[in-house]
Amino acid sequence: MAGDACILVTVLLTFATSVFGQETTSSRCYYMTDAIPREPKPDDLPDLEWTGGWTDWPLIPAEPRDDVCINGWYPQLTSTSLGTIIIHMEEEIEGDVAIAKLNYDGSGTPEIVQPMVIGSFNLLSPEIRNENGAWYLYITNRQDYETPTMRRYTFDVRVPDETRAARVSLSIENIDDNDPIVRVLDACQVPELGEPRLTDCVYQVSDEDGRLSIEPMTFRLTSDREDVQIFYVEPAHITGDWFNMQITIGILSALNFESNPLHIFQITALDSWPNNHTVTVMVQVQNVEHRPPRWMEIFAVQQFDEMTEQQFQVRAIDGDTGIGKAIHYTLETDEEEDLYFIETLPGGHDGAIFSTAMIDVDRLRRDVFRLSLVAYKYDNVSFATPTPVVIIVNDINNKKPQPLQDEYTISIMEETPLSLNFAELFGFYDEDLIYAQFLVEIQGENPPGVEQAFYIAPTAGFQNQTFAIGTQDHRMLDYEDVPFQNIKLKVIATDRDNTNFTGVAEVNVNLINWNDEEPIFEEDQLVVKFKETVPKDYHVGRLRAHDRDIGDSVVHSILGNANTFLRIDEETGDIYVAIDDAFDYHRQNEFNILTSSRSGHHVGARVQAYSDCSAGHRTRGRQQHTSYSEADAWI
Repeated sequence: MAGDACILVTVLLTFATSVFGQETTSSRCYYMTDAIPREPKPDDLPDLEWTGGWTDWPLIPAEPRDDVCINGWYPQLTSTSLGTIIIHMEEEIEGDVAIAKLNYDGSGTPEIVQPMVIGSFNLLSPEIRNENGAWYLYITNRQDYETPTMRRYTFDVRVPDETRAARVSLSIENIDDNDPIVRVLDACQVPELGEPRLTDCVYQVSDEDGRLSIEPMTFRLTSDREDVQIFYVEPAHITGDWFNMQITIGILSALNFESNPLHIFQITALDSWPNNHTVTVMVQVQNVEHRPPRWMEIFAVQQFDEMTEQQFQVRAIDGDTGIGKAIHYTLETDEEEDLYFIETLPGGHDGAIFSTAMIDVDRLRRDVFRLSLVAYKYDNVSFATPTPVVIIVNDINNKKPQPLQDEYTISIMEETPLSLNFAELFGFYDEDLIYAQFLVEIQGENPPGVEQAFYIAPTAGFQNQTFAIGTQDHRMLDYEDVPFQNIKLKVIATDRDNTNFTGVAEVNVNLINWNDEEPIFEEDQLVVKFKETVPKDYHVGRLRAHDRDIGDSVVHSILGNANTFLRIDEETGDIYVAIDDAFDYHRQNEFNILTSSRSGHHVGARVQAYSDCSAGHRTRGRQQHTSYSEADAWI
């Protein structure tokens, strides 16, 4: 018997397989069994045509419903069976489901034969119920297609008084009831730049509903930003695997690490039913080296006082921040001497120290300096970023005015209006750049007060300035006034902003004596009387003149025809009778004698003398002194 049972089971399985094999795309229940995606129950679904009783159609459709479909009755008489009815029922139906009505109106009670041919009775829990005198086959357990033991059942239904049972082949049909699963296990890293393309970011999508979900699966990309314009999802099926598929992230435009190093968006997988799964995808943009360094701590202008050492910290970072190479620094300047320095701090990530030497703007004659600080990648100087900077160095008042020459010596004519034309330029210089303003004045050293005889112009100077010195009271400059023969002056330059800063030039003025003085007679008038009988060489009197010009001698003379009877000593001014019998009282008793003195080419004075030569009476004489101007004195 055991051997016969095995043979019977084999026959039944073979029969069931052959029966199910008869279902094709023209099957009445195709919309439920094979359509992908599942289609709704057609409105024009043809009705089953059945006639007769139990032995003709043991089970017939129950109340119509969309989730149960009887495909057909396949009679096949054996000693124990009438044939097989094929029924399709969707999984996950809540509540009891009447899958068929027994075409039996007898008085007996139908039964389900146990054990079932295929499947577990307990998992299916089929029941036969009588409702209003009719018998119905119910399934009372909720079925799950994803549980392999719940996908197919085969069992027999028997009614009293009938030797043959009706075989029920129940197929639990998969519905798209499970959410797809998108597995994002690895980080997505995409190099920036490049053309639109598929990336290497590939993810697995699975769905327990198999091909029913996998084949029509769609994907939606959402983002709070503009990522939907940058990324897309490219799905791909896996040959021979209807439970899994792959999606690849694609880019529509080049990525930019600097503007957005991390893109965050959502990908939603949607199957044929409203089942979905949303995952958050983070795309890390990989920095591709192509950017120069970027300055983070830098200045455009620095201003400080001259003659001070300064230090400033500057810092740049790799423009390719995702790479972050060490940055080194250098300077670009046209200076011929080392005024600035820059030193990269150890490691190349903490910047550099920019320092200056003690800049002397007075020596350099400028206070604005321009240069460029250059940051570059330590291993590739072609990636460099220069930035222009301006250094303004404040001039400080640290220099005093100095004479162009410490001492000047000149010889000038006495009592002559003139400018002092020194052999060298006369002036002062102040090395300060801005604070180089000073005042000048003349001070007399010897003799006291001599500065009043001179002027200086202008009275103020800036940086390198020359001045003119001239005489303004030349009458003071009299060589005959011995202390004035050798004059010593000081010209003092005083800083406008700091009177402690002074410079002194010694000026020696030596007067040159020249015949500028007129002789002066000792007497304003001379009155003499003598007898008409005085002989030759008689001493009439003295009209003596003196000249203040040192070294000059005075020559006395008698003018007119008086020199025919009188003579004068050129040196002493003594007047003598020149001849005997020179006078005759009765002919002329009063004489007007004109005398003169001269020094060099200067006529100093002329004197008229009146002489009375009467013998018996008192004779009165008059002397008249006539002076000529200096201009008249020059002959």
